[in-house]
Amino acid sequence: MDYNQLFNDIFFLILDDEVNENDYLIWKKFSFIHNPIQQLIKAQDLLNQLLHEFPKDKKALFLKGVVQRNLNFNEESILYLLEAKKEDYYLFAANFYIAEYYIHKLKFEEALKYLKEIEIIFPTNKRFLFLSVLVHIELFNFDEAKRYLNILYQLVEDKQVLELLSKNILITEEIVLKTTNRLVLKNFKLRSFNYNLQLKTNLISFYKTFIDVGINFNGITCFIHALTLKQITLYPNYENIEKYNVHTVLDFIDVDKKNVQINLEGIDFERDFVKNYHEYLEVEVLLKED
Repeated sequence: MDYNQLFNDIFFLILDDEVNENDYLIWKKFSFIHNPIQQLIKAQDLLNQLLHEFPKDKKALFLKGVVQRNLNFNEESILYLLEAKKEDYYLFAANFYIAEYYIHKLKFEEALKYLKEIEIIFPTNKRFLFLSVLVHIELFNFDEAKRYLNILYQLVEDKQVLELLSKNILITEEIVLKTTNRLVLKNFKLRSFNYNLQLKTNLISFYKTFIDVGINFNGITCFIHALTLKQITLYPNYENIEKYNVHTVLDFIDVDKKNVQINLEGIDFERDFVKNYHEYLEVEVLLKED
């Protein structure tokens, strides 16, 4: 078996074709498209051959984890990613995927541990900063969330997603600071977790919509974007009782053959955001009545 040839065949099956392949370093700069399913399955078969011959190969383990995740086999994916990390502590590309997996599992402290390892080497990496803001919001570490967001503001030209994150910080912080009753606050956090679980459940049907037409997307990436949109809530109205809460969040996520992204153009920043805890409770009442 020609290891280099086989590895390259696998790698370029899942490599983003917009990346300059000559500049690629697997542990530093990486970007993968959300491939058609047959392409991923072909890469999976080749990886199985490679891992049969070289079961501890860190690059093959890493790519197997990436392929499995893009096929939405997330529980299997994390095993390969953790094994790759065990073989090479400095394989920081794996840290991103591991951290995102733990965010998807709502294990934010665990996600933070892997993000902190990245910070030592790549403190201004945009993906690291974005995930760090998201995790610290969920942990109510608002000063840290603002610190990472401020760094991102210096690095990113398009500020729209950062504006979403900023609004989420302000709204969540106000709720936490103004809620003196710890039980109420705990209830708010539990509701937040339940919301996330509901979102993951709804993503299954969202995923099936695209699988039927042969397009695959990364469900964890979709969930990460949905967390960014979490405070968006359209109130039910006379014409469309179902366009609110989780359903609304999914309406703001676009999926095509190339990527998963947030649809920012349809967001009404004045109307679509929950402004305070009282308003949040009103939405919960409407949901119960429905």
